[in-house]
Amino acid sequence: MTFAVGWSPLAAQEKTVPVINMSGEINPATNAPAPPPGWLERETLSGDWGGSRARLKEHGVTLKPRLTQFYQGMTSGDGDHDFEYGGKADLLFNADLGKLGLWNGLSMTVHAEYNFGQSVNGDGGTIAPVNTALYFPGMDGTDAFDLSSVYLGQTFGDSVALVFGKINGIDIAASKPFMGGAGIDAFWNITFVAPPSGTVPPYLFGALLSVRTEPATFGLWIYDPNSVVNKSGFEDPFADGITYRGSVEFPVTIAGRSGHQGFVALYSTKDGTDLEDPGDLILPSPSPGTVGIKDDRYYFAYTFDQYLYQSKQNPKESVGMFGQFGISDGNPNRLYMSALVGVGGVGLIPGRSRDNWGAGYFYETLSPYLKQSLAPIMTIGDEQGLEFFYNFAVLPWLTLGADLQVIKPSLADDTAVFSGLRAVIRF
Repeated sequence: MTFAVGWSPLAAQEKTVPVINMSGEINPATNAPAPPPGWLERETLSGDWGGSRARLKEHGVTLKPRLTQFYQGMTSGDGDHDFEYGGKADLLFNADLGKLGLWNGLSMTVHAEYNFGQSVNGDGGTIAPVNTALYFPGMDGTDAFDLSSVYLGQTFGDSVALVFGKINGIDIAASKPFMGGAGIDAFWNITFVAPPSGTVPPYLFGALLSVRTEPATFGLWIYDPNSVVNKSGFEDPFADGITYRGSVEFPVTIAGRSGHQGFVALYSTKDGTDLEDPGDLILPSPSPGTVGIKDDRYYFAYTFDQYLYQSKQNPKESVGMFGQFGISDGNPNRLYMSALVGVGGVGLIPGRSRDNWGAGYFYETLSPYLKQSLAPIMTIGDEQGLEFFYNFAVLPWLTLGADLQVIKPSLADDTAVFSGLRAVIRF
């Protein structure tokens, strides 16, 4: 298929008209196109690529390259108090296949991610990654690359959407109001980026259905319970069972301000170690025995978000709150209960309408059966923490952020304090 660009006979017949500039003055009639915005004003550093970006978009293709760099360290806690530099280079590709000759509503999405450098995830005895962007697709002293999303999508009208393939679950959670952000645009800690459930892998292989109606939006996910990080998903799909996730979300208006409240129910047939009778899998024994197996698992959650303030002049300037409470079977799921609440917004400081910020608190409880099983050799506690971040929109394509996390870790006695800087460049 060829992308045709060039002279148009209709355009050649257009008449010149006066042009009014920003100061209200009338310029002489001209056919010259408006000058592109300078590098300080445009939304991306690389601009329109000489018009190629706009032509690709007309044909349904968008490319969004991005580079995110982190400098983060543990300033207090159990372990080394070193700062590490790491980064993520990623590219999001989306194609409207209807505009490329196939049927309407069909699309394709690919997300390529490359991590490099070092991170402080796991330091201080924490179990929740303090830097989500560097945790997936991995970083253990070496670089890591993965196509975290490769899927097809199909919309049916304006209310039904279906996607199938390898799907980055963190990208799905990125659009959550006042939180989300994929560890790049908002919070850093995974609890606020994509709250863990122990039953939804970060990259999953399956099909996701969404149906939007006037009273509520319904979702049904059917996927392989195994993570497909650094895998295609086609190696041995559904070999260990299948997971079903249903959700319903209601629009809610309080005092004239919009919000949402929703419920999630999840059931998986994947086997797991029976934490009440773990055998030698958790505690090595000189006399090996049989490892107990638990057949299935479940998880339930309640979520909400609510605007508290929204500017009438610029609706993007807003303040809101969010929260989630989730509980699982606790066996074989190793995460038993999690809760989080926070506030966030855009444009807190007058004149800084593009800045965004957030503050949140979380509490996570591991399985009581797991704690009991490990009690002879180690003590595992609940984990709780606070996170504060602020992102400065230096330029439309450049954001500088600061982050502070104070965590009472699950695997150590001393409170861990993490601070960091983040720079995001959109090309």
